[in-house]
This record gives sequence, structure tokens and C-alpha cells, in this order.
Amino acid sequence: MKVVYHNRRVSAEMDEVGANYVPLEVLLKESDFVSLHVPLTKETTHLIGAKELGLMKATSILINTARGPVVDEEALVAALKAKRIFAAGLDVYENEPVLHPGLFELENVVLLPHIGSATARTRRRMADLAAENLLAMLGGRRPPCPLNPELWG
Repeated sequence: MKVVYHNRRVSAEMDEVGANYVPLEVLLKESDFVSLHVPLTKETTHLIGAKELGLMKATSILINTARGPVVDEEALVAALKAKRIFAAGLDVYENEPVLHPGLFELENVVLLPHIGSATARTRRRMADLAAENLLAMLGGRRPPCPLNPELWG
């Protein structure tokens, strides 16, 4: 399988596994599957809208497990209804927990609750990490995952 990716910058790690960096427009035009893995920022809000969906192949599948507002769901519903893309798989929603009108009725979309991390191992590790952070803070030490690392020097 040919793997391409788009990011704010070229990733040596992605290059090492044989993935090729391409501009977003090229990725959308060439990909059979577009899987989104971005944080929600001003720049990524509605990263995928009507214009981007229009660039995709009619046989493409969009997968969003990142954050709901990364995809303009109104544009997605329109693209799915018009068969401008083949299908979508969503684990997150723009106005969670409310679904965009028309999304639930579509047969070419798979909707899941945000459960990508719902394995016993992952949840156990999440609980352990929360406890590690708490104990570090109570002990006056830098927590393993601070939200404000600039305060810790």
C-alpha cells in the first residue's frame, strides 16, 4: 500500500516507515482512505470542508477519529448524499453528543461513540498516568504530563 501523509512539517519518522509527504490537496486527490489525526486548533477547525471533500475521489472514504470540529459536518452530509465521496467513518462529532441533521440517516457513514481508547489496557494506563501526575504534584515534582510545561522550566 502506498502511504502518503500531510503535516505542518516533514516527519523523519514517517519517512523511515516509507510514507511520503505531500501537500494536503495532493493527499485528498490521491487517497482512497483519508484518516484524520490532528489536534483541534484554529488552523484545523473545518480543515475538511466542502472544498476539500470536492477534491477527494468518488471512491474515497473519510475517517475522523481526531476531533469533531475538524470536519465541517454540513459539508460532509452534502458530499455523502451527493456521492461525492464513497463513505465516512466517524468516532467524533462536530457538536458532540449531538449529530448533525441527516448524518444518522445516511447508509454510507459509520458512526461510533468516541471509544478509540476503550481497551482495558489503555484505560488502565490512563488511570495509572493520572495517579502518577497527581502523586508528582502532591510531592512538589514535575508531573509526567503537565498541561503547562512552561511553568516547570
